[in-house]
Amino acid sequence: MSFKTDRLVALFPEAYAAREGGSLLYHFLDALGAELVKGDTAVKDLLKSHWIDYTKHGGLDGLGALFGVTRRLLPDGTQEGDETFRLLVKSTVPSFIGGGTVEAVKGAMRAALGLPYDLALFQKQLAGPSGNVSQGISNLVAGFAGLVNIEEFSPKAEVVLGTTSPSATGSTVTLDLDFTSVQPEPPRIEWTFTTGGGRHLSLVRQDNHAGIVSKGQFEVAQGDTLILAGEGVAGFSASIGTTDVTSSFTDIGGISPPQLPKIPSGSSKWIFSAAGAGSFDNSRFDRNETFDSAAFSVRMEWTRHQPLTFDVVVPYFVDAAVKRILAGTGYENRFRAFKGLSLDAIQNVVDRSRASGVRGMVQYSLSLPGESSDATPWEDHAASELFSGVLESHRSETHDADEDLLVGALDSALESHDAAEHFAIGGIFNVSVFDGSFGFQ
Repeated sequence: MSFKTDRLVALFPEAYAAREGGSLLYHFLDALGAELVKGDTAVKDLLKSHWIDYTKHGGLDGLGALFGVTRRLLPDGTQEGDETFRLLVKSTVPSFIGGGTVEAVKGAMRAALGLPYDLALFQKQLAGPSGNVSQGISNLVAGFAGLVNIEEFSPKAEVVLGTTSPSATGSTVTLDLDFTSVQPEPPRIEWTFTTGGGRHLSLVRQDNHAGIVSKGQFEVAQGDTLILAGEGVAGFSASIGTTDVTSSFTDIGGISPPQLPKIPSGSSKWIFSAAGAGSFDNSRFDRNETFDSAAFSVRMEWTRHQPLTFDVVVPYFVDAAVKRILAGTGYENRFRAFKGLSLDAIQNVVDRSRASGVRGMVQYSLSLPGESSDATPWEDHAASELFSGVLESHRSETHDADEDLLVGALDSALESHDAAEHFAIGGIFNVSVFDGSFGFQ
């Protein structure tokens, strides 16, 4: 007997014996009450079908259709059940109402991978009524939490180049920068001198007049590259090859320690200068110099953190990552990645769950499979270095004896038997001599 039957029986007077369990009227009222109960249940189900947490079957499909979401396929080709599909629909809703918090994006990604949407609720469900969270449950939840990571303000590498030709008054390069960034960052500068040496160098950021200058007769030789970076103890370092030349620079005012200016968000102008040669206090007379200054090129690079952006980092091999997390937990058969979840589909999930006006990009962490069949599909990148040396020493001594005897003549005698004969007839008066060979021949 239902409460509907009780209320119907109470409407009849005692004379009708409606309260008698064996009477025909009672059975009629009881059947009518059961139908009314079914009607009430159907109305309640209809009301619940407007709520994602309570609807099921066709009602849940209808809500998913409002957001353009359909049930995914399991590895065996069958459609997923209400529980996992409900999480997918819930993860899609923020894209239509302007949501997109960090936890909402993470939950949407986990739901797309077939994992729990709300890890806090999932942990409570595993703990049960006792509320005791075992170490295995903690490790499982921590593994799911680390599967999807979000890095706000996506980093982007920026590079700006500039060159100048030598002139009599000095060489100057001006770089105009205009980039939007979350926070200012110091650049890394490669200052290369292609013709002539660079002396009396200066770098100035024009908007705030911050910069650095070189000291005294410091020179960057032709063909060398000066590296300037905003690192080190004082936030500045300078080097040429493997030689540290930080001490050769000072602040633009010549008093404070050097510090490389930071690239701000917005526009800024950077001026690189080198003094001209062949002038007083600049020239060196022990080398071949001209009145032209050095020609150089400048390369500025830095990491810019873009506003209104974020990166979602997930494993490239999602199936292998999930298996590694579930291994040894006892929940290996409870979670499975859905069939046909491509990399493009993951980007679509991010696009649906992000907030309005924010750009989200998917980045993949790659782990190569092991060589053997039982190896875990992860690669160990731990670096180790081993140095070993083998020293061998050999000494040899020769005791061989040699004896030589040299016999020879130390004196030599030469005898010449050359003979010459001349015959002359006559001569010139007062010129010829008659005691020698002088004639007409």
